[in-house]
Amino acid sequence: MRFLIVDDDPNKISIIKGFLIEKGLCETDILTTEHAAGARKLLERESIDVLLIDVLLPVRRGASPDGRNSVELLRQIVEDGTTPSPRYIFGITASRDALERHGEDFQSLVTQVFHVAPCEDSWRVSLGALLLLLRRVEDSRTFNDYDICVLTALRNPEFVAVNDIWPMQFGEEKLLGSNIIYRTGTVELYGAYKRVICAHLSQMGPIASTHATTALLNEFRPRVLLMTGICGGFRDKVSIGDLIVAEISWDWQAGKWNDQGNLATASDQRGCAARLLAESRGLNTALNDFYAACKGPRPSQPPSLILGPMVTGSSVIASSDIQRIFRGQHRNMVGVDMECYGLYYAAENHVGAPVDVICLKAVSDLADHAKGDNFHEYCSRLSAFASLELVRRYFRNGEISQE
Repeated sequence: MRFLIVDDDPNKISIIKGFLIEKGLCETDILTTEHAAGARKLLERESIDVLLIDVLLPVRRGASPDGRNSVELLRQIVEDGTTPSPRYIFGITASRDALERHGEDFQSLVTQVFHVAPCEDSWRVSLGALLLLLRRVEDSRTFNDYDICVLTALRNPEFVAVNDIWPMQFGEEKLLGSNIIYRTGTVELYGAYKRVICAHLSQMGPIASTHATTALLNEFRPRVLLMTGICGGFRDKVSIGDLIVAEISWDWQAGKWNDQGNLATASDQRGCAARLLAESRGLNTALNDFYAACKGPRPSQPPSLILGPMVTGSSVIASSDIQRIFRGQHRNMVGVDMECYGLYYAAENHVGAPVDVICLKAVSDLADHAKGDNFHEYCSRLSAFASLELVRRYFRNGEISQE
């Protein structure tokens, strides 16, 4: 948390600075300048959380203080946007007369004005309360607001499947930003209600999944993030209807194409949360139960649980020739999709509350010329069912271990 004090009175700066240090701020996080020109330079160069600005400022060193200079600087910050804005702006003054002369314009551009004088204590109370609020805001960024976030690539059948399978009490659909559809609600797990967000992308692909994951993590700070849905698999590794849990993922298209038509890969592998991966190993029985209870079209055999690498790319794969290009990147590659890497990348680079992330998708095709759409709904529902069982195990075992 960084403060900028703009005041031409060294005594007033010393009083405020001393108070802030007394309240626990580091001296290096308190910047000062005595004129408007210096304030502009510091605001452009530094990241400032709180600006404390005097009612009367000189425009530059050696000039006479004038309320018009302060008002002009504030207008550039608040109204014009030509000077970078701090998160909070407060006025300071030792002269009630100055505030009366310039108060109307000045006070319309700041949150509050503190009367700072040696004999005054009210500003200390107000500034102390502000510090307490800011610390609580900063602390809240390190805690989870929601328990679970489920993200899908497609609205139908993937998002619909989660809404059907999960026993949730949901609110109305809302829009996050300009292109992320989501619903919030609760799900009961072992007698406790967990807060849930369920969202789907506006379009498929790693860029869309990276953007959506980042937005959801920043807005809701979930404890667990899951991606469910459908994916492609490789005929020698999986069968239609199997469930893939993506241990790691990368962008298979990252690298350099040479003149011979070969891709020199530059894979950047990202992984899922170790605890979720461990809990997923026990899903076999639940998958068989789902298959046995399925009333609609289903594959000819029960699903197998496959843990392994799932490669991500921005193109739909329907060619054995394309498979040969990227299957050499990892000998144990089991699946391919268009979102997993973006999910893992965004979660790993998230700054804020910790999140456990995993992608589990059911194989709806074998990523070759024999692609079909016969089991999209079945696979979407299987993945949604498996994700629900996974979070049940995650929260049940996590709460037992904390007792």
